Amino acid sequence: MRDLIAEFMNFNRPFAQRNPDLLRVKIARMAESPFAFFRGTFHVFARDVLDNLSEAAPLFLTGGGAEIDLVGDIHSENYGTYKAADDAIHYFINDFDETTRGRAGFDVCRLTTSLLLAARERGDPLEKAVVAALAAATAYVDTLPRIFKKGDEVEYSSNASSPVDCRAVSDLIRSAAAAKRSDFIGGLTEKNNGQRRLKRSPHYFNLPEGERAQALRLLEDYRRRMPAPPSTPDFYEIHDVCGRVAGIGSMGRLRYAVLLAGKGTKDARNVLIEFKESLPSAYDVYRQRDAEPAALLGRAERVITMQRCSQVASSPYLGFAVDGAQSFQAREIGPHDTRVDFKMLNNSAELEKLAQVQGIILARTHARAITRAVGLTNPLADLKDREAFCQRVLAFALAYADLAQRDWSRFVGARAELEKCEQWPAG
Repeated sequence: MRDLIAEFMNFNRPFAQRNPDLLRVKIARMAESPFAFFRGTFHVFARDVLDNLSEAAPLFLTGGGAEIDLVGDIHSENYGTYKAADDAIHYFINDFDETTRGRAGFDVCRLTTSLLLAARERGDPLEKAVVAALAAATAYVDTLPRIFKKGDEVEYSSNASSPVDCRAVSDLIRSAAAAKRSDFIGGLTEKNNGQRRLKRSPHYFNLPEGERAQALRLLEDYRRRMPAPPSTPDFYEIHDVCGRVAGIGSMGRLRYAVLLAGKGTKDARNVLIEFKESLPSAYDVYRQRDAEPAALLGRAERVITMQRCSQVASSPYLGFAVDGAQSFQAREIGPHDTRVDFKMLNNSAELEKLAQVQGIILARTHARAITRAVGLTNPLADLKDREAFCQRVLAFALAYADLAQRDWSRFVGARAELEKCEQWPAG
């Protein structure tokens, strides 16, 4: 019998034992809304899909069809801007932590469910929320075959050949392009004996000595794998190391922030690199796939490879590092990293337009992944009947959004019990 609270405890028990205070922060963030709860429970979603919990679950979520590389934990908050090696600001999917292999419908159903929950959190009526979710699904199904067959590129960036047809995304790109590194670093740091130091806050905290030592080893391994910075011999000079709190779903993983001299600390042109612990996708854990030590060791490389293969252009600081049996994804925390605040959109029509863009970007990601598909069946077979595909996706999203809302109520009711994570019974 499905027991949401036991499922949450079982999955998060290692994080509770490692850092109970951090897990309590995760619980508090998840308790804010059904949408936040959904973002923190990809493992529950994966289990429910495998158990075919909902009668509305389309067959194309699992089964014997061709498998492609999936984003996995795809939702409307996992899109944002970044500055790539081509010096342009790009808007794209920015989190591939749970990348896995499976049927394409898995990602589409998760994205549309997230849009329903995001719209409801905005206070949009149900009919408007449905329009946004359906906009993502139809944009996806209309875009994927065209990109795959014709090789068309879809790019939302500051150097795109045509204007971005979504005000929220175009404004975000414009704002990110105007951001200054000196302002960003200056706001995060303070001077200490001629060096910059990250201000300690709820987001940045002091590390125990063992974890600090690991962060330094990771930086050294990362540095060996990366090209030497041009004409900046002191680029990797370390100015500070600390822990970082961010997100919801990945909270509990080891997460380090290393402040480097970068392009010049005097002018606040430092570079801040984050190392985030790579773990197997929950979808793979429940399918008993890629659980051997070699897969865990290579997990960060797989995540980063998927990200690079998916994006038009990637950040020059995107990479990975290995320490013992653990691997970590590495990326820059930079001044150009922003995302759309869906609560600040003027109306539901703007959310619908944003949903279309996100559906198109997911289609582009899958179009590239199809070239690496595993299986004899046609990966596009599920999309042949456009209306049927979108109807199945929407049926699933409506059913699962309702389940997530009921799960959230149960979760909030058990919050006091969950926050006593040092006392959780053994699994």
